[in-house]
Amino acid sequence: MIQKINQDLESSRQQKNMTNTQKRNNYFVKEGVIVNSYVKDPNLSLDETYDSLVISKNKIELPYKLKEKDKPAMNPLLPICGITIGIMGLLGGFTGMMKKFSKGKLESSKEYLLPGITRNHCINDEIHQSIFSMIQSPNRKTILASMGVITLGAMAFMGKIFIDGFKEIWVKQQEADIQKNLQENLIAVETQSFSGKLQIIRSMLSSKAKIFTDELTFKSFKNSQSSARNQQEKGKNSIDKNMFIFGTFTLASILGLGYLTSHNIRKSDEFIKKGIKNTKTGIDLVIEEFNSGKPINKLEGHNGEVLSGKDAYKLLIENMLESIYAKPEDIETYISKLNLPKKEKDEFIRHLKETMNQATEKVNPMMGGSGRNKITYFSHVNDYLSFFYDWLMNPKNPQFKNLFFGIAGISALAYGGKAAAEAIKEVQVKKYSADIELNLQKRLVATELRNFKAKKDSAIEPLYKEFEIQKQQGKSPEELKVMADNILFEIKNGPPFVYS
Repeated sequence: MIQKINQDLESSRQQKNMTNTQKRNNYFVKEGVIVNSYVKDPNLSLDETYDSLVISKNKIELPYKLKEKDKPAMNPLLPICGITIGIMGLLGGFTGMMKKFSKGKLESSKEYLLPGITRNHCINDEIHQSIFSMIQSPNRKTILASMGVITLGAMAFMGKIFIDGFKEIWVKQQEADIQKNLQENLIAVETQSFSGKLQIIRSMLSSKAKIFTDELTFKSFKNSQSSARNQQEKGKNSIDKNMFIFGTFTLASILGLGYLTSHNIRKSDEFIKKGIKNTKTGIDLVIEEFNSGKPINKLEGHNGEVLSGKDAYKLLIENMLESIYAKPEDIETYISKLNLPKKEKDEFIRHLKETMNQATEKVNPMMGGSGRNKITYFSHVNDYLSFFYDWLMNPKNPQFKNLFFGIAGISALAYGGKAAAEAIKEVQVKKYSADIELNLQKRLVATELRNFKAKKDSAIEPLYKEFEIQKQQGKSPEELKVMADNILFEIKNGPPFVYS
């Protein structure tokens, strides 16, 4: 296992393409640098050690996180038991539903029963269709055609494999060149990050050395600290104000959108009621035209038949009543207005009530069969192999041959062109991705430097506060000088570390 000495972005970039051995050697070098940087004089007295290492004489509390205890781990058998019982419970519930469905079918009336489904096998693959034809009618033609289609399909598959493999190899070669160029460009970025960290250290050394010089000559710099505090308070007030504005805007938006939604619902209900009212007026007009004997255009019935005269009027009235989900009493009211014999009216009313309550209807035989629970087969093929099959089944027809070569040729060219376009697209995307990565690393330099500066400050500020405490407690200038020297030493050589 490789020890993780650091997690800074610069080291991550450097080690991105290193082997494990190179990473391990790099870590060993860093470990040596750390150890050599912290060799101290072993002959110091205890008081000098306090000053040299800037050790506080007051009690320093340990981090509160140190006292947190891990929660006891869950028994690993509990999830297994839970999932097992849960699955069995679901199976039991599913079988209970099956029982309920079986009982419900026995108790359901005829108009609520689901229809039967004819299993329609649509053979869309040309190889499958050729095998079906060979099995259904085995003869010399179908067998040769089937073998020809299978052979050509295999050849096309191998050609596709070759084109795809060639494309992937070419893309990989281009990707290697892109990565090399990216790593070359990242050298400047790493150098910028490295020099920036050194500049931060030099700046901190310069500023802290000046402060220590002023401190040891008893100068004050409290005004600058007060100014910084005022700026922080001002920034906090600005953030609170923005949060209040955003919160108010969000609440107002919610109320406004809620009102708009309810308004749209009310309007939709009004439109629906208006549409129903217009349809009812239309039904009255149709009934009036029927009673006056006005001719009507022919209409197509539900089963494809052509209706005229009285039957067309009945179909029109039925469709209009169904569009408004007419209630039984509405059906009786409208049909009673028709000039029809009472027996025919009653039969029409009964028919309408049944069709209104019927939830299902048989599918058109041309689309899905008769509805019997049987098996049907039909073929709908859209593939270049289908034209080859047609040519082999009709070798004397030159049009089938021309059709096959034309469609197969354009299909091959289209696939080759598509593969080439995809390869170029992938390479361009990788190039653009490398540019994005380079720009990201350039932008991250500032983030990494701020991170480095914040960590340096977090390591040095406690030491500087201890220096202030010791000064107020009356430490001699000589002792304070020792502490200042060691704080400056900590700035230069302490963590986070800088490596090249």
